Amino acid sequence: MEFKGSKTEEILRKSLNAEVLQSFEYQYFAGVARQKGLQQVAEIFEATAANELEHARHEYEFLEGTQDSMESLRQSVNREHDQADKYYLLAAETARQEGFTEIADFFQRIAGVEAKHERNFRELLSEMENESAFNGRTVGHSAVEMSQLMLPGQANPAGFVHGGELMKLMDNAAAVAAARHAHCNVVTGLVEDITFKVPVRVGSLVIVKAKLVFASRSSMDVRVDVETEHINLGQKEVGHEHRLPALTANFVMVAVGPEGKVSSIPELILLTEEEERLFTLAEERYKARKK
Repeated sequence: MEFKGSKTEEILRKSLNAEVLQSFEYQYFAGVARQKGLQQVAEIFEATAANELEHARHEYEFLEGTQDSMESLRQSVNREHDQADKYYLLAAETARQEGFTEIADFFQRIAGVEAKHERNFRELLSEMENESAFNGRTVGHSAVEMSQLMLPGQANPAGFVHGGELMKLMDNAAAVAAARHAHCNVVTGLVEDITFKVPVRVGSLVIVKAKLVFASRSSMDVRVDVETEHINLGQKEVGHEHRLPALTANFVMVAVGPEGKVSSIPELILLTEEEERLFTLAEERYKARKK
């Protein structure tokens, strides 16, 4: 379909920008609503944001078509390089000259992040060009979310779920995340910083989220968060937050080979500032354990 230079192309580009902006805004509105306890409002914003992004995807396909993965990587390397080396550094300098120090620092930090993105894409491109296997796996590759309804047999006479039952769910989620990263059997080596925040009652839904925050030669630090959701709320409570943080813990999982010996694992590829921050904290704990 050839429409370059047409009014239709102009409309598609404007629509694409508008849809992406709307998707971001709705996601942001959803976060604000969730912080205020407006669960249903947040869910509607999130669903609408996803729909706007789907519109943007179709508009992008009309404009750009299907690209070869190698060409997409080359294009991404160039874009990230320009953003890191030119755009954000110049933006930081401009903001600093105008006296907006906080914004200048933000632009400076983003330039470093974009440079990291460029390195990631360059490594991927090099591996594809040399037809070699990828060395690492991302945090998202192994992240898991599991849910379970709490039953009377898991609770004490007062109706509160035993801490051991919840820790069992956490250990299972940590093991799944670690095994997905290592692609081999894993065992629990250590559990750190267990924090019980709110009690979990019978009949509540428990959501367990696990993701890697650090990986060494053979061990992995897995952050596990547990939320409890009261799914039998009465009408008077509708509209208020009914999913609450219940537990958190850090699990150290160790990769084990077929013969029961410690096994080497892929490196953990970090893509965001938050992943970098969590990795640094976990690395400090790792070094402290070594001492």
